[in-house]
Amino acid sequence: MAGEDDTQRAAAVCDNCGTAHAVRLGPDGEIRPIGTGQGSGCTCGDGTLRIMSDDTAVLEDVEMEES
Repeated sequence: MAGEDDTQRAAAVCDNCGTAHAVRLGPDGEIRPIGTGQGSGCTCGDGTLRIMSDDTAVLEDVEMEES
């Protein structure tokens, strides 16, 4: 059984609403928001979370939405 020591903290963004979340990334790749009680999804109820790998990717996403 995986313990909390096997998880990593990360930031993730919702593909639907664009909000950022603090998450725990499990050894099996499961993304779980910290402190929301919403399971593995976004609090908007209709989105998949993806790990933000670097600031450049996030800024590119925002610039594309504004155009």
